Amino acid sequence: MNLFWRKSRELFDLIPKQLKTDYWIFTIKRRPWLKKLFAVLFLLFLFMGATVVSGYWYVYYFKGCFFNLGCLNDDQGQPLDIEKIAQFKFKKASYVYANNKKEIGKYFDEIRDRARLNEVPQLLQDAFIAAEDKRFYQHSGIDVYAIASALIGNTTHEFGFKFWTRSGGASTITQQLSRLAFADEVPDFKTRARTYNRKLKEARLAIRIEKRYSKKEILETYLNLIWLGHGANGVVPGAKRYWGKNIRKERLSIKEAAMLASINKNPALYDPIFHKPPEPKIEEGTSPEAIAKLQEEYEAAKIKEVIRLATAKDRYNFVLKQMKYRGSISQKEYEENLFQKDKNPDTEALAKLESWKNPEYGYGNRMVKEMLLTSGHNEDEISQNGGLRIYTTFVPSIQKITSEEFEKHLALLNEGKEQKDRLNGAFIVIEVKTGNILALSGGNNFDESQYNRAMASRSPGSGFKPFTYAAAMEYSHKDFFDKICNCSFSMRGSGPGKIWTPKNFQEENPVPIGYIPFSTGLIRSVNLATLNEARSLGMGPILKLANSMGVWGNPGIVRDSDGKIWFKKPHYEIRGGLVPLLPTAIGASDVNLIELANAYTVFFRGGNYIKPTLIREIKNTYGDDLLYKADTPNEKRVLSKKTANKMLALMRAVTKIGTAKISMRGIEQQVACKTGTSDGPRDVSMWCGTPEFVIAVRFGMDDYRIIELPAYMKKMTGRSDMQVSGGWAAGRFIRNVIVRYYKDRQKVKFSPSVESELKRLLDSNPQ
Repeated sequence: MNLFWRKSRELFDLIPKQLKTDYWIFTIKRRPWLKKLFAVLFLLFLFMGATVVSGYWYVYYFKGCFFNLGCLNDDQGQPLDIEKIAQFKFKKASYVYANNKKEIGKYFDEIRDRARLNEVPQLLQDAFIAAEDKRFYQHSGIDVYAIASALIGNTTHEFGFKFWTRSGGASTITQQLSRLAFADEVPDFKTRARTYNRKLKEARLAIRIEKRYSKKEILETYLNLIWLGHGANGVVPGAKRYWGKNIRKERLSIKEAAMLASINKNPALYDPIFHKPPEPKIEEGTSPEAIAKLQEEYEAAKIKEVIRLATAKDRYNFVLKQMKYRGSISQKEYEENLFQKDKNPDTEALAKLESWKNPEYGYGNRMVKEMLLTSGHNEDEISQNGGLRIYTTFVPSIQKITSEEFEKHLALLNEGKEQKDRLNGAFIVIEVKTGNILALSGGNNFDESQYNRAMASRSPGSGFKPFTYAAAMEYSHKDFFDKICNCSFSMRGSGPGKIWTPKNFQEENPVPIGYIPFSTGLIRSVNLATLNEARSLGMGPILKLANSMGVWGNPGIVRDSDGKIWFKKPHYEIRGGLVPLLPTAIGASDVNLIELANAYTVFFRGGNYIKPTLIREIKNTYGDDLLYKADTPNEKRVLSKKTANKMLALMRAVTKIGTAKISMRGIEQQVACKTGTSDGPRDVSMWCGTPEFVIAVRFGMDDYRIIELPAYMKKMTGRSDMQVSGGWAAGRFIRNVIVRYYKDRQKVKFSPSVESELKRLLDSNPQ
């Protein structure tokens, strides 16, 4: 110490006399009283500083408040409850399952799946710590070293010096948790404004959280709360979303762990997916200048996305490097997993999104949710806090086959068409024995259009004729070979002074005008013969039978045999219905595909009606509390067995000598079908069944335009001007589906009584 003072004295003596005179610091040295005053002031300053710091520490640590920094209160002025973290309530999605308990959909406001820390792979824990807070296990809520580094780096960069790495906010995992957990209570946390005030609040909360919870508890909650983009909250949904992996059961690779950890800092910027901009849509007649501008904008957007993805790759490489520094991975593992830009395309993504939903179940899942909403469940219960487990009647194998064939057939129908001129459609498959809906779709692409065409009210055309013929057999005891008049007539139309003169469908080999067998009217789908029979019978019996079979024609609603609502779209009420006028006998009244398909099952069930079933049961989150169970199928006689069998024989004959003979020619599995072609045609449909199930399909334009399929008809018939019909446009789809259904399963036959009636028909109608 003496040496220090001696050297100091020697140094002081070297200072020029003038300098000692001019500067006050040296004046203190020469004047003892100033020296004493300075010492007193310095001690007073130290005392006041210590008092302020200790007082501040006490107030904010124990009371949570301090002057202009405010209190640790929520936006209502109430103190924040640190216990919230231990009792944190995650939003619960509801899950939908097929009949084999395979998950086919979920309803969610947020996707969360809470995992315990011991369920999270250590590699993934290490990756997040390396990326976000490398001294997580050493600090007490705030990282002084990181703060100092960030302060120096940001300050030097402000003045143009770049010898120190610029850093962000230096938030620890605990600070981030405080922001995530209390975002709804603290206004500053909601705005995410980059202010010192917010950072101080985070730090204060972090210290209190660290005092209350262990590091494991903090890390566990943090890993379940973080937002990882694309609907994923937490590491479990994140791994599922980007890699299709369940981290509880499947091992994550180094690349997968590092990639997930790299996203968290800024999911929008560090999104590992390459989002290719949509190709410019160039309408006919667009000028060359406009085309060039559109192309330029497209290229600019693509370059911008490439640059963003490059930033995400840099972030991923940074996380890998941090994992190497921490010893989580070796130098060799680091080099093997490093993303090397010179060896990979600019557009190569780091991951591939796994869909949250099974697209083929989109429309079915929407119907399930609508059923829940109209049966007493609310949106909060379904998507946020209910955590329901909904078990449906869908059969994945049947849904898959039907969806694939539906997509392929629509592509065939729309070949060469512009987007605005493309057809869409719907299908449904119902099990005969139970009434269970085995497969359903309301369109070709649920992501593009959520409009459920299976519930759309459209004209079934000739698809309604079986109810007219069944009513004639049931109430007028008509037989196959009774005569009905295929005769033209006119009657008053729908408007003042209008005359309606119906006509038969134009075909190459028309049914002769005059009296024809009753059976021919349905097998060949003859409009005039059907209308004359309906005039004789009256519309009352026809509508009565249709209603008893579940066909009511109320928009957005499906009613059962007793008129009770089985399904209705939200905000729909009973209105409209089958019009009690003659055109309804040949399908002029609008109905939906579901009610008509279920009504057809009555013919295949020997005349008994069963209400359709879509939801088998509903359970709570843990599956131990049964909240709902579907009723056991209850058969109700609505048609005599004799009439039902005769109707089946007639529809079997449709596939042999009628409007479906070409599409069903040579099919091994026995089928019974009826085609439907509405006026225009604006809709083409088909209903077919085996003894096990009924499948129905409809194709048409959403805007009710007339269907034109010159390319398809030329491919099918050799003539582009051939009239479009249900048999031609829908038959191929039905056939392909049934062939695939029965490729690997035992084929089934109709009852001997049905086949004997069919033989009687065919013997009298040689083709």
